[in-house]
Amino acid sequence: MKRNGREFCIAAALLALLAGPAASVVINEMELNPPDGDVDWIEIYNPDNQSVDISSWTAEITDGSWTGQFESVPAGTILPPQGFYVFNGLEGWAHNDGGYASLYSASGEILDKTAKRLDGMNNDFTYGRSPDGYDTDKDADWGLRSATKGSSNIR
Repeated sequence: MKRNGREFCIAAALLALLAGPAASVVINEMELNPPDGDVDWIEIYNPDNQSVDISSWTAEITDGSWTGQFESVPAGTILPPQGFYVFNGLEGWAHNDGGYASLYSASGEILDKTAKRLDGMNNDFTYGRSPDGYDTDKDADWGLRSATKGSSNIR
């Protein structure tokens, strides 16, 4: 079936609307060396003014040859504007107190990836963006501070 230019423009606009917000969701905070009895985790943040369907998204922490894969986001999960979602790891994950985090779409596309971070303190300090969602691709976007799991890094 031959499509006219108007149909193509409408299809392209719909794709841009669907793909746009997901590209802005970022890894906002990560726990790489939790206190005893807690687990590694990654928090993501939606800095946009539109909700994003994050169904089946996944994340992982990689530390050398070790990779901790988080469970996929349940179907029907919507991340609201300025909203947070936390991926929780498993008890017993053992790695060398650091690594980098990666966030993947449902189709496996990498949406965000952090630089490698080290955390040898075995406490509730985490690496987080400040302010939330701040992303200039520089180390200065991140700081080590008390955990704010599932909420704003700004106090």
